[in-house]
Amino acid sequence: MSTYITKKRILDFTISLQIQHRSINTITSYTTNIQKLELFLDGDELSKEKMLSYKKWLSDKGFKQRTINAYLAAANQFCDVMGWTEMKVVLDPVNLDETGKEKKQISSSNYKKLVYTALQNDKERLAMMIQVLCHMDLRFCELEKLTVEALKKGEIVTTRKQRYKRIEIPEVIIEDLRTYAVHEQINKGIIFRTSKGSPIDRSNFRKDIKKLCVLAGVEEELGSIQHVKHVVLDDYPYYRLKKWE
Repeated sequence: MSTYITKKRILDFTISLQIQHRSINTITSYTTNIQKLELFLDGDELSKEKMLSYKKWLSDKGFKQRTINAYLAAANQFCDVMGWTEMKVVLDPVNLDETGKEKKQISSSNYKKLVYTALQNDKERLAMMIQVLCHMDLRFCELEKLTVEALKKGEIVTTRKQRYKRIEIPEVIIEDLRTYAVHEQINKGIIFRTSKGSPIDRSNFRKDIKKLCVLAGVEEELGSIQHVKHVVLDDYPYYRLKKWE
């Protein structure tokens, strides 16, 4: 049996990820990464030797270890789905320098600056999204599950690693989101939405955070979803949305 990476096999891989209830962003990322591996193979069949060469090639190209691991994790997952488990490669640990950058947190004062600056510049949605991500065990891709209907139930139900997970919505956040929804005339469905009703795009949110950092006088490198999520809750109070009360 051949081990070429074909369009049909990539499609089968995509369907497999959908069956596993992976998020749209994860599916897109994994599929893109497999296409990168396909380009590297340049028409050759996949083998353990090719996988090891691919790993070395990524390193020689100067990619950070965290990025290399993301590419290889997708490749390993693809091998699992195809039944080529003997081709999987070991992921190397992330360098200490990279880990240190990853763990850098937004200080309490900078957190306050970001939220206040957003509110003062009529960016209530952005301020609320920052606080929701800080105060709830919620991934960015799961924000679309924060709906008017979920507010009534007081919780969100999502799927992680093929298991259902219930995430409680704090009462203070429920009250603010209700106020926001009423003001924006959102009667049902997703709360954090575009003018066309679609979920907020990750890349657009990232751009908005970067711009907010500039306005607030906060380091731009802290303007990422990862930094927003990596906070110590005791030091980050929830600031109420009082403009429309």
